[in-house]
Amino acid sequence: MASLGQELKQEREKRGISLEEISRATRISLRFLHAVEADNFHLVPGGFFIRAVLRAYANYVGLEDKAVLERYEALCPQKEELPRKKEPDILARRHLFTRISVTILILAIGLAISYWLFRPRGEKNQIVSRSAIIQEPLPTLVLPPKPAEETTAPAPITELHLEISFHQRTWIQVYADGILKLDGIKGPGTTFETTASKELLLHLGNAGGMTYSLNGLKGKALGRPGAVVKNIRITLENLKDFVESQSDSIPESPAGLTDSIQP
Repeated sequence: MASLGQELKQEREKRGISLEEISRATRISLRFLHAVEADNFHLVPGGFFIRAVLRAYANYVGLEDKAVLERYEALCPQKEELPRKKEPDILARRHLFTRISVTILILAIGLAISYWLFRPRGEKNQIVSRSAIIQEPLPTLVLPPKPAEETTAPAPITELHLEISFHQRTWIQVYADGILKLDGIKGPGTTFETTASKELLLHLGNAGGMTYSLNGLKGKALGRPGAVVKNIRITLENLKDFVESQSDSIPESPAGLTDSIQP
């Protein structure tokens, strides 16, 4: 019995259709089509993307896409998403440390002022003469100057904290420092977060189906709804290129992304 890739290739050749024709019509990369016909499904991004490729190929050569997808599922069952570990909330801990430090400083200043105001004073003998009463001038209260607030230089960025909120069904892969953190389809209303020390790498099957933030700052749009965008690399050096400011306009997709198709 022919393999799935061989069956697709035989049906294509029987109808006199070239791979280039399918690539132009479906906007699928030729290297993905070659990988499918060679049964090298691991060379094509999994989940939503590989299913979209198989469905488009089957429909173009006149095969039933449901049957093709069932054969693929039997060959390559989808891996269950592993529960992610809770990442430490570093920003929250920093804010808590700052609040505690300010509170301690205010208490120290208050105690210093209270001690100065209410400390015991030695009584001075008043010298009274028969001709006149010499009154000693009241002591002038001098408060200690408030210690100048220390100017803290902004801490250098040493990590990348990514938070994603999904509002449409979206296939996604996320790598943090080369380690796969997420691979699968996320539904509307779900979230995901992870932290990397050097680099984040994202592949999206529906770039407009999610929003994200980096180190607490709103991220720029990565593409339109339904767009497949690959090789989104975010590093400590180019972080500012992915963070949105008030003067920025939302681009269709950041520059430098490759192997994109419109379903």
